Amino acid sequence: MKNTLSDNDLQRQLRADDKKALESVYLSYKQAFLNYAKRYDIATSDVLDIYQDAIIAMHQNFVTSQLELQNSTIKTYLFGIGKNKIFKTLKAQQRVIRVDAENDNYTEIKIEEELPTANQHALAKRLSELSETCKTVLQLFYYRNLTIEEIVDATHYKDANTVRSHKSRCLKHLKTLFKVH
Repeated sequence: MKNTLSDNDLQRQLRADDKKALESVYLSYKQAFLNYAKRYDIATSDVLDIYQDAIIAMHQNFVTSQLELQNSTIKTYLFGIGKNKIFKTLKAQQRVIRVDAENDNYTEIKIEEELPTANQHALAKRLSELSETCKTVLQLFYYRNLTIEEIVDATHYKDANTVRSHKSRCLKHLKTLFKVH
């Protein structure tokens, strides 16, 4: 069943919870998604489950959030959801994933769940001794990899210089806590 509607018409029908439009999307992109997922070395039954979950998530986004895709197609959006679900599945299975590089070259990365080291435990303990504002700034910068400007936007700080100086003071305090214990 090939889709004969334009992408915009199909989106409009999906937002209106049209089951025929959903069926059309499901059937139109199923085989392409199965072929796409072959590069991740996942069992076909798991890929079918992932595709089904991606279709459901996409449908819910169109119906409940009244999603309007401006810069991508339904297929691109659906495959993006599916790719994220594939990565979650692989991570849960602690297997190798292939990270998409330019021009469809793939690099394999082994996903391993490591237990925290003694240093990581010590760091977690010292972080818990910091004030909430210090923990927040350090976590935003080091764990979430936000820039200073992004931290200004995400918090109550008035400018980048304030964030930099607060981060510096928090790091000094954290180092002091390590020396004391």
